[in-house]
Amino acid sequence: MTPGQLQTALTDAIHQARQVDLRRCEEQEASHLLQETVPALRQALHAGAQALGAVRAHYEPEEDSDATAGPARQRVADLAFVAKLDLGERLERLGAMTAAEAPWSVIATCGSARRRLFKCAAAVERALCELEGLAPRLEGLLTQELARSLKVRQAYLLFRRGLLTRTEPTAAWMAPVLRRAAMCFSELTGKDVYEDLRIEDRTELRRLQAAVLAWLQGQDGHAFESGRRLWQDIAVFAELLTQVNLRPELREHDGALMEALLRRMERDAALGSETLAELARPLLGVDDVLDDCIENPTAVERTEWREALERLAPNLLGGRASPPPPGTDALFADR
Repeated sequence: MTPGQLQTALTDAIHQARQVDLRRCEEQEASHLLQETVPALRQALHAGAQALGAVRAHYEPEEDSDATAGPARQRVADLAFVAKLDLGERLERLGAMTAAEAPWSVIATCGSARRRLFKCAAAVERALCELEGLAPRLEGLLTQELARSLKVRQAYLLFRRGLLTRTEPTAAWMAPVLRRAAMCFSELTGKDVYEDLRIEDRTELRRLQAAVLAWLQGQDGHAFESGRRLWQDIAVFAELLTQVNLRPELREHDGALMEALLRRMERDAALGSETLAELARPLLGVDDVLDDCIENPTAVERTEWREALERLAPNLLGGRASPPPPGTDALFADR
């Protein structure tokens, strides 16, 4: 196969996987998922694994190959080898599921396998195109992955803020607060970005949504104690949503942006808070203090900006002078 044909094979596998609509699967039984969804996704992963195997076979350097070309070809071959192994593990997980699995567990496994196919194929194609001077077709997948994660973070931020209060409501306020929570749940499940939420978050979201509706309908007589426990569960859930910031693509993005902001502040002593807020807006949802700086720039001193950024940067940059460029570790990391 030519490099162009190898690229097409990778693209075709991605197209197959995109035809599997996991959002429609939420109301289906595990048996139905195993009969239709899983086989369709396994077929896409198998096509991806075959394409990666062909890439490795094509780029594995021969003993008498040119010394300058060898390392570059070996890198493509190595990436394809690791990626194929990764997809092989995903295929095994999909094949090992039985009708005893909970539907959400099946959907979670399918979603993880599909995302992994996207990342692996895009990583290998990028290395292949760099070597061959071709225009990448899948590079946009990585950009789309970041864009989706930024939208998820924004949706989670709006959800948390929409709950009206972070403190436990009194008896007089319990019903209004839970009515508002029900609206927040409905708004979040209705967003286009809903499918990009973690399966664990979607499962808990649906559980809490049902519990809130049951309380509002008076199934236990609107008892304050049950409402209080329900609100506590919602508050814990809202806090857990901040873990979206642990997604590899967000950590890479946030670290790079924070470092750029700190360098900009170092170079430009006249850089104002309003300009900083505009530049830092993609970081909304990373930290409450930083959120206040971004949304209330006229009330924030330059020193407060620096303190907020310097406090967060070490965790994201890991003590490095700069974050690493996108590479194998980030692409193949679990989400």
